[in-house]
Amino acid sequence: MVMPSLHSVAFALRWLARLLGTAILVLIAAIAIGEGLPNPFAQPLDVNLLFAAMLTMMIGMIVAWKWEGIGGLLILGGFAFFAVVNHGIRFNIVFGAMLGAGVLYLGCGWLRCWNTGAESRP
Repeated sequence: MVMPSLHSVAFALRWLARLLGTAILVLIAAIAIGEGLPNPFAQPLDVNLLFAAMLTMMIGMIVAWKWEGIGGLLILGGFAFFAVVNHGIRFNIVFGAMLGAGVLYLGCGWLRCWNTGAESRP
């Protein structure tokens, strides 16, 4: 049995994370276009903080196309901030996909650093 190379595993994880992240961004954009964005000045503080956490996760999904590790940290940081402000998260498919994309991106970034470091060693 042939084991896949580290490069092919990272490639597959990267594209799975990109597909998840893109699907989430399209879903959020469709909801925002359909419902319209609320006026942030008319919202309570906790709603604005939740919006900031979602925005951080969305920015992380865009940044991760270029820098997987940084994007993964932004996604997971926004996810954690959302959970703290919201006093927990009722897990569903969307939050599962966000968490999965963040973990996959972070894993790809780690594999890239680990593989780059291994190649530069004598």
